[in-house]
Amino acid sequence: MDLVKTFSTALLLLLLGGSFQAAAQDQSAAFAASYAAEAKADYPGAITALRTGYSGTYEQNLRLGWLYFLAKNYTTASSYYQKAVEQRPYALEPKFGLIKPLNALNQVAQMQSAYLSILKIDPQNTQANYWVGVILLNQKAYDKAARYFERVVNLYPFDYDANLSLAWCYLNMGRKTDARVLYTKALLIRPNDPTATAGLKRTQ
Repeated sequence: MDLVKTFSTALLLLLLGGSFQAAAQDQSAAFAASYAAEAKADYPGAITALRTGYSGTYEQNLRLGWLYFLAKNYTTASSYYQKAVEQRPYALEPKFGLIKPLNALNQVAQMQSAYLSILKIDPQNTQANYWVGVILLNQKAYDKAARYFERVVNLYPFDYDANLSLAWCYLNMGRKTDARVLYTKALLIRPNDPTATAGLKRTQ
């Protein structure tokens, strides 16, 4: 009996292994066909190729989010990226992917939420800090925006956009001396820059 059980188990593993290998090969072929169609800007074809044998894997959802974004079907793109986010809650790539269609749909609150979820995982993430700062800056929440821009400037002290954005926050917070330092630095990065020049004049 033990011999029969051993043989049955080995046969089952062999069958499962073969089934897994075939599925992996099918998925690989679907991705290859999808990439080929995308290279020709045939986004519907790229989507169709990937949806053949769709089983809802993270990789499929992530790529379908991207393809629907390219096809300008932003609502569907968001739904696939959201599935990928839920499947890999600690991954950054699906969150950054989700932000693209949200931006196209002008869903600013959801974008801010996505960026903040990234910062919970990676507090020093430059891109997320910068864009949360921009969102808050557009809301004229200068003191809150400044905290995010300060993180970026601390990480990249010679970055033009971060220095300029933080200078604008400081200027509107009444911190003219601090703003002057940053505008001066921005002009080192981009000499004669009209935006930095105008800002510097306002600090006098």
